[in-house]
Amino acid sequence: MERGISSDFEAFYGAPLNRWFRIQSHAVENGMMIVFRDVTQQHHDREALQRKTEEAERQHAELLTIYGTAPIGLALFDLDDYHYLRLNNRQAAFFGLKPEDIVGKTLTQMAPIEGLRQLFDQVAGGKPVINYPLEGTLVTDPSNYRYWTVSYFPVYGSDGEVQAITAASQEITAQKKAEQALIQSEKLAVVGRLASSIAHEINNPLEAVTNLLYLARRAETLKEAQSYMELAEVELRRVSAITTNTLRFHKQSSRPQEVDLNSLVAEVLSIYQARITNAKVVVEKRLSAKRKLLCFDGEIRQVISNLVSNALDAVVDGGRLQFRSRESTQQATGKRGITITIADFGAGMSQHTLNKLFTAFFTTKGLTGTGLGLWVSQNIMERHNGTIRVRSSQSGDHHGTTFTLFLPFDTIPLTSSNEESVLGSSE
Repeated sequence: MERGISSDFEAFYGAPLNRWFRIQSHAVENGMMIVFRDVTQQHHDREALQRKTEEAERQHAELLTIYGTAPIGLALFDLDDYHYLRLNNRQAAFFGLKPEDIVGKTLTQMAPIEGLRQLFDQVAGGKPVINYPLEGTLVTDPSNYRYWTVSYFPVYGSDGEVQAITAASQEITAQKKAEQALIQSEKLAVVGRLASSIAHEINNPLEAVTNLLYLARRAETLKEAQSYMELAEVELRRVSAITTNTLRFHKQSSRPQEVDLNSLVAEVLSIYQARITNAKVVVEKRLSAKRKLLCFDGEIRQVISNLVSNALDAVVDGGRLQFRSRESTQQATGKRGITITIADFGAGMSQHTLNKLFTAFFTTKGLTGTGLGLWVSQNIMERHNGTIRVRSSQSGDHHGTTFTLFLPFDTIPLTSSNEESVLGSSE
């Protein structure tokens, strides 16, 4: 039987063995018993566990820092009416509150935005929402209409079922308002260009009417006077047609309409007829497309008007413009639609100009250009799920520039209830 005092401690025997032992000593009769036990593996396991714990704590602290200081709004929702479980400071800042003031409240309590709950229902079903343009007002600031880009993802549990929803939101209200201001600026520039063209176009028939009335008053016979009056009536009908076509630029339907693009091209050309005539520009038309398109006609008029105006700027007196339309199939998507090409035989554009052509504020017209026309035109085409492409050459006998528009038959144009058209308010 052992008696006396026992002790227990670990000792490390260094290189080259690198072993740990637990040494136990017991006082016994007539001496002391010492027991050595190799605990190297247990020691290594303990150190490894400690390192893992420290690493996990460090990563957790990093994640909390990133989550709290991220430049976008981050939030976690449950599936029970979509309560906030967690959110970072940026997400809370959307509401002007602190995170702890929002946790526990539901999605629709804080953001009563139409269609938002349906998006969350979709994510709860396992289908994520990525880079969705969201707009509306928040409960804490109902008078301020705002815009976000949002992404929502399902969070899966170990059983493979959706357990929660995570959200990432970036507010783009300032960017959206800046874009709207640019569009408004281009709208004013378009009005100025149209006013100049219309003034020239109307002036010619009005001068003719004035001369014909003068001749009618001095006619020697009633038949001669009547012939002058008939010619004056023709000129006045021309003024009426110009006015009607001009009003179509301003009046933008709130719904897409079926439009004959060939007629639309002809109406745009009528606005610029005086400019075309004065510059002795030859216009060649090969408009073979017959089927109508569903679009916002005022916006497509704006695109074509901008391209016609640019083409007239590019050609010298006695130059030539070509207009073509045809039904076609887009190679990239297989969609059927109408392709319109507007070609001038001017000096062409450099590669540097082509690279920046659709960039806002880029212009080659100096003080007379806004640098917004093609940027707005590209936005309009994208809103109609169409494309606008350009090719240009400055060398050889084929110098000039060609713009190609493609508008699909089967895609309804995208619009927003609060957007204004480029050329005028919705009516």
